[in-house]
Amino acid sequence: MIGRAVVLVACILSMACVASSGEWSAYIRQVEQADHKTLQALPEKIGSIGDTLDAEHSVELTTAISMALIKDPVSVINATKPLEKSTDRLQQRFGTSFICSIPGMTQFTQAQIEAYFAKAEPALKMAGSVAAECLGTMRDTLAEIRQEIAQSATK
Repeated sequence: MIGRAVVLVACILSMACVASSGEWSAYIRQVEQADHKTLQALPEKIGSIGDTLDAEHSVELTTAISMALIKDPVSVINATKPLEKSTDRLQQRFGTSFICSIPGMTQFTQAQIEAYFAKAEPALKMAGSVAAECLGTMRDTLAEIRQEIAQSATK
């Protein structure tokens, strides 16, 4: 009985249990869909789970946030700004500058990166001055990616 209680408490406190229970997948879908309440609560949520996320879940979340950026740039930027300014380096992984640096680029093909940018650029332009720095970061990141690909092609 005590063993079960310990396992239950460990499960409640562990992201692995959230991920395996389907709650994590539902949360990721809400983030990707740019659910307004979910994005508003993002800094608090990351504050409570950020240091328990493994690399796989961190990538999932940053990718979901970057997908939400296309749908609602202003809300995403507003949600990630406090994380950018956090003194906690684990929370900074979800900050605006990282999200605007195409975080999925390590998993995406060149074509997927270009397709993402083709959707993100007009959305960020329409968002106006709030998203101007993000768009600049994204353009710089894409230019670096293109340059690396061009250099590797000539080798």
